[in-house]
Amino acid sequence: MDPHSLPHDGVRQPDGVIALTLTTTLVLGRGRTVPLPVCFRYDRQQPFAVLLELPEPGGLGSARWVFSRDLLQSGLHRPSGEGDVRVWPPCCCNDRPDVRMMLRDSSASALLDVPVQPLREWLVSTWEAVPPGDENALIDWDSVTEALLGEG
Repeated sequence: MDPHSLPHDGVRQPDGVIALTLTTTLVLGRGRTVPLPVCFRYDRQQPFAVLLELPEPGGLGSARWVFSRDLLQSGLHRPSGEGDVRVWPPCCCNDRPDVRMMLRDSSASALLDVPVQPLREWLVSTWEAVPPGDENALIDWDSVTEALLGEG
């Protein structure tokens, strides 16, 4: 068993959500890190998006980032993203075997090292659930249009 993973890796929940709960490394500074459990969620009802949840200090809730599944996939192979979410692939030259993620919002940022193998396997399961190019067929475009026009 992967030492970074927790028991719920790759679990397909009853509502169709594919979840990955694992322990990442929160980078605090040069040589200073702490383990941090996170949860990635993929929902066929929102086929373009990935939800990442991080626990808030004191266990009073969680911080959430929603970003493109394609961004996460690209980040396995090359630096990707801009703005609030950026992803870098593992880097042998820096002796960093994990995927690195920078998450920002208006008041804070977090730098995470995410174990690449469970993340890659989880992404494969999301692509098996909704193959590339099939995302549009799963969206209720009438509801989206109504919401945008304030008719819902």
